[in-house]
Amino acid sequence: MLPVKLTLEGIYSYRERQTIDFTRLTEARLFGIFGPVGSGKSTILEAMIYAIYGTIDRLNNDVKYNVMNLQSDRLFVDFEFRAGEDGRLYRATVECRRSKKRFADVSSPKYLYHVWEGDEWLPCTREEVVGAIGLTAQNFKRVVIIPQGKFQEFLMLRDKERTDMMMELFGELRRYDLGGRVAYLEGETTRRVIDLRGQLTGLGEVDRERLAERKQRYVALQEEIAGVKKEIHEGQEQVERGKKVKQLTDERVARQEEERKLLEQREAMAGLQARVDEYERCLQQFQQPLSRHDETGRRLAESARVLSGYREQLTAKQVELTRFSGQFSQLKQAYEGRDVLKERAGHLERLLHLRAISKERDELKERHRKGEEIVVATRREIEVLQEQLREQKERLEQLNQSIPDMKMLSDIREWYNIQQHIREELTRWQEELAGVNKEIAREEREVRMVQEQYPAFGALQAMTREVLQEACRERQEQLAATVKEIREEWLHLSTRQRLVDFARELSEGEPCPLCGALSHPAPLHATEVEGELKEKANRVAGLEEEGKVLERMVSRLTVIGERLRSAGERKEQITRQQDVARERLREHLTRFTWEGFTPDNMQRLTDEMNRVALLNKEKLDGETVRGNTEKSIEQKRVNLEKYVARLDEISREIVQRDSQVGLLREQQAGFDEKEYEGVPNMEIGKELDECRQRFEQVGRDYQRDAARLQVIEADFRRWEGSVEEKSKEVIRLQQELEEEVQELSRLLKDSTYPDLAAVREVLAGKLDLPGVRGEINRYREQVHAVQVRKAELEVLLAGVSYNEEEHVALCQRVEAALVREREMLAEQGALGNQIKDMETRVAVREKIGQELEGLESRLMNLQMLKGLFRGNDFVKFVSSIYLQNLCNAANERFYRMTRQRLKLELSEENDFVVRDFMNEGRVRSARTLSGGQVFQASLSLALALTDNIRHLTGSSQNFFFLDEGFGSLDRESLSVVFETLKSLRAENRVVGLISHVEEMQQEVPACLFVENTVERGSVVIIEN
Repeated sequence: MLPVKLTLEGIYSYRERQTIDFTRLTEARLFGIFGPVGSGKSTILEAMIYAIYGTIDRLNNDVKYNVMNLQSDRLFVDFEFRAGEDGRLYRATVECRRSKKRFADVSSPKYLYHVWEGDEWLPCTREEVVGAIGLTAQNFKRVVIIPQGKFQEFLMLRDKERTDMMMELFGELRRYDLGGRVAYLEGETTRRVIDLRGQLTGLGEVDRERLAERKQRYVALQEEIAGVKKEIHEGQEQVERGKKVKQLTDERVARQEEERKLLEQREAMAGLQARVDEYERCLQQFQQPLSRHDETGRRLAESARVLSGYREQLTAKQVELTRFSGQFSQLKQAYEGRDVLKERAGHLERLLHLRAISKERDELKERHRKGEEIVVATRREIEVLQEQLREQKERLEQLNQSIPDMKMLSDIREWYNIQQHIREELTRWQEELAGVNKEIAREEREVRMVQEQYPAFGALQAMTREVLQEACRERQEQLAATVKEIREEWLHLSTRQRLVDFARELSEGEPCPLCGALSHPAPLHATEVEGELKEKANRVAGLEEEGKVLERMVSRLTVIGERLRSAGERKEQITRQQDVARERLREHLTRFTWEGFTPDNMQRLTDEMNRVALLNKEKLDGETVRGNTEKSIEQKRVNLEKYVARLDEISREIVQRDSQVGLLREQQAGFDEKEYEGVPNMEIGKELDECRQRFEQVGRDYQRDAARLQVIEADFRRWEGSVEEKSKEVIRLQQELEEEVQELSRLLKDSTYPDLAAVREVLAGKLDLPGVRGEINRYREQVHAVQVRKAELEVLLAGVSYNEEEHVALCQRVEAALVREREMLAEQGALGNQIKDMETRVAVREKIGQELEGLESRLMNLQMLKGLFRGNDFVKFVSSIYLQNLCNAANERFYRMTRQRLKLELSEENDFVVRDFMNEGRVRSARTLSGGQVFQASLSLALALTDNIRHLTGSSQNFFFLDEGFGSLDRESLSVVFETLKSLRAENRVVGLISHVEEMQQEVPACLFVENTVERGSVVIIEN
């Protein structure tokens, strides 16, 4: 990540908008941000983190209120930076506003994220921005931008926290977290083993001897079945030959009977053949001529009937034409004289129009008179409203002059709000201080309780924690020395106990195994030693128990001491905050410069604000009344203009009506209007309608009758033509009928029939010639086929006879053989299934056994791996390799920065330790380093960690921002640190520093200064 530009407004001490362009600073590779304590240097880093991740560590809750400048109504941070492998430009923005009504209410922050694509900003999500950076907020504050209080965190982390951090930073470490995957594989393998064992149990054991017996029986059955099949085949052939002889014998008898029946039908078939021959001859000679004769007669009768109807219609049409021609002559005369009606209708219509226009002219004159009266009245109303408007404006001017200065009142109210906020802040600090004091008192009471738990201290006066803890340690040393002395005495007594054991084995006259003496006058007694040993053991147990009590007391006092130290620091911090708040209150009181108001009394301001509210309300009401009056005047003027325009329009309409009256009177020349004086318009309208209706009716009747006359004439001509055509057709048909009668007479003369009636009788039979001929032919074919088959059967049965009893016996023997064959085949099939099942079970058991053997071996290996990977031990082991590599990379700088005196190493517990070459190369905890040494070690580790993170994310922006530690270094260490930082520029690394140490400004090529002013808040100044 590489910063490009940062804009701040309304955050912490930054009251006005300040913009920092990092381009020139990062080009210098090493730059610094300097300023006195409290100027707002660290706010720059916190603003970057707040814009990207939305968190601020030192504010646990209500961040939006506490982070906003108390004199600002808006918080705004806009941060542009480059991140990711391709160095894309990103933008993170956060903004919130203070409520105008309630000072303590601040809106929720609004976060926006963008990425530069092409030539515009495109929106994106926080997850995309964090993904490009490649770090969580916690790790970002450990390796890239390190604010105050976070610099040495990685060095001082415990094993578990450091391992978790390494897994977050180096994602490939998660591949070595194999415990869960091994447990899953173990469970799956166990389930598979149980499943296979269940399958083996379900398959059961297979008897191989029984399998061999079944195979032998299967082979024997195959031989027996082959013999039976041969017997069946021979028998079936003999049965088939007997069946064939029986069938031929039966068929010969059937054919003889069939021949007899066919010969009985011979005479009937001969008679049918004669009928067919006669029908065919008659059909060929007389069918067509007779059909033509009948058809011509039918057509002639039909034409004569139609001709009679046509002549009747022609007579009727002639009568209708004569009558209608006379009527049409009369209507034609009326049609030619209808123009008189049209002319009279025109005069009547103009007379009605003339009366209507005259009436409209009189009405327009009356409306013009009334309109002039309305115009005069409207002008008087406008003059009255204008006078009222002048009086209202004078009243509003007086109200404006009497309203106090609202800007001054707003400034006073803002001053009171800030004072109230500061006093509330003082009250809150006071409450927190009381809580801390209670906590300190509670811890001191707990110290007294711890003291009372130990009888030796319980009777003494109350001790402080330090005194009591020191007394516990002294007592622990005394107990350790006493236990050591008792253990030495116990060893001495234990030796005597061994001598007592020898003494028990001595017998008078036998040599001693130690000195060889034969006489033993005063041997040791066991009671003398055993009692003392028991006493010493009980005493050691009591002292050790007392030591454990003291150890628990020391541990508990250490915890209490840590709590008291933390509470003391909080108390000191709260006291400082109270002092700051009191100083702000004192300074704020000096800004109260308004006469007529007092700092401790807001009532005067409240009264003034209420009075202003009343005056504003009165002013608003007056402005509303004035606005209504102005609207009324404007409306009256608009209405007046409409009235005047309408009067002019009415005058023009009166002139138009006069012109229309004159024109109509000229058109009525020759018409006597006096005839209609006193006649109502309704009567004149009725007469006009009658004239128009009569005119139109005559026209319609004429057109209708003329068309009707044409239709009647056309019908008469059409019937006349039809009668003529039909008469010709009758004559032609009479001639055709006569010719056909002559032809039939000639045919009868040449035939054997006496008349046409006999011919018609023969043809009426209507034989189905194809069907009858087919029947005769089939009869002949059947007779021929029967006779031929009969001769064939006689040849086939020559010298052959059929014995039914022998044939039946042979069939029974074949059926018995088939039954035996089916039984054998069933037995063979059952044996085959049994053999196949047993062989399949043997193969499956062998396959399952092999798989089960492999799975049981795999399960043992997985159980061994499960023990190895339990509790993230393997991840810790791999993490230790990463940490060791970090140590090696960090030592390249740390060893040089400490003048070859110290080196970082990794203990077996994955904690950082220091090898001290000033003390014979012995190892000690990293927590024993001084403040300056801790800074050097933390800087070296942070740089090494940054290198690794940059390598993992593939980022080309190697940036590191540091806000801590320089004030704790001496001049020599500071010089070494600066040499290291300067050397980083050669490594294509950008390093930013934040400090108040003035000596550092001379060593940094590019600087930025922050100053906190009373008038403007924090101001950023970039050195040219």
